[in-house]
Amino acid sequence: MLLAVLTVLNALCLIGGLLFNAELLNKAGADIPLKNLQALEIYGQSLAAVSVCLAAWRLCIWAHGKWGHQQHLMRSILLSTVVLAPLTWWVQGVVPDAIAEAFPADLRVYSLYAYVTKKGLLYDSVQIPGIPYQEYRDKGEGKAFIANLGVLMSVQGSYVEQIGHNFQGFAQTVFKGYTRRNADRLYSRLQAEVIPVFDDIAREYAKVEALRRSGVAGNKRKPLALPNAALQQAPPSAEDYALAMPSGLRTRQAMANTAQVRGMARQVLGPLYVEGMDLLVTPNQFNTYLNGIASNMASDVARTDVHGAQSLSVLKNMWFVPWSLLSGLFMGALNIVGLLLSTVEQRAFIQKRLVAVRAAGVALIVMVPLLAGNAIIQSPGYRTAFKDIEAGPTLMAGVFHWAMSAEAMLYNLTRPLLNAE
Repeated sequence: MLLAVLTVLNALCLIGGLLFNAELLNKAGADIPLKNLQALEIYGQSLAAVSVCLAAWRLCIWAHGKWGHQQHLMRSILLSTVVLAPLTWWVQGVVPDAIAEAFPADLRVYSLYAYVTKKGLLYDSVQIPGIPYQEYRDKGEGKAFIANLGVLMSVQGSYVEQIGHNFQGFAQTVFKGYTRRNADRLYSRLQAEVIPVFDDIAREYAKVEALRRSGVAGNKRKPLALPNAALQQAPPSAEDYALAMPSGLRTRQAMANTAQVRGMARQVLGPLYVEGMDLLVTPNQFNTYLNGIASNMASDVARTDVHGAQSLSVLKNMWFVPWSLLSGLFMGALNIVGLLLSTVEQRAFIQKRLVAVRAAGVALIVMVPLLAGNAIIQSPGYRTAFKDIEAGPTLMAGVFHWAMSAEAMLYNLTRPLLNAE
């Protein structure tokens, strides 16, 4: 009975792992919002903990069947669960953060390069010569390549050296593609985040001007308080902005062109604000600012402190997906071996050769992805751009080549199910 339950649980975990692999590869093509990142992390931790516990349960059943003491089987299962479930949960969650925090400064820079390169590939503003990413971008090969790009570029490939010569120019090219493809969204952000605040300021300004004309005291012009990093200051209110603006403004355009309103827009939009920007632009007029926005974004990224919180956030984002995918493949292998054993352990002939069956199962899991191949890994551009991964430890190169091939193969197998859903 217990073996039947194990078989069902192994099958459910394997299906869950396939869906997790596909979801991670889909998410890898974008910045994962923190809330989604945490949800995926919890899902991955749960899947890993259950998979390890199932493997431990099967080991307990085998050990008690071989050496007796069946009366203590449930105690062994309970003890292994109490120890391994929280331990696996902790390891699965802490390893990506530990890798990111232990990264030396130069490798943090390469992860930042990878972050920008990923954007360029996704927005068609950058191509790596000889790598057919665009051809496979919607297939498993392309998604696995994007997912592992941070790892690949962290080993100092020749492509990294090219970027390092003019990173800001490279980033500007990338963000030109980004702004071109997201012009409507950027304009919507201006309308959603700046214009409502400006409308409040304009209403307050009209009230202040009316009070001034009526001679009511207490409405003299008052400059905005200078920002002080040492003090916690509340952001200026609409009334504060209105009192700081010069008197006699009669039109919305004149109000929008004041230094106070422009300062508010600069604070809200950050690099999306271009000096001299007309805040009341139409969508077509807004397109003239796209190159300026791209330049601002490139400068902002180029000034990123590699030791700061923003760099650490980028690094965790870049490493979370490769680590989770690699861990998911390992957990999937445990479930596949469990299912293989469930299939054959009832047969007396094979039961005598369980060690050989386990070895064959592991060999099958390792060899099939390598034999299946991967068009991106086998492309001449990949060997050139990431040649240093081959010059490094053979084990490291082999692990990531196998992982990318396995991830791509599993995604391509799972994709019809996702499309049907």
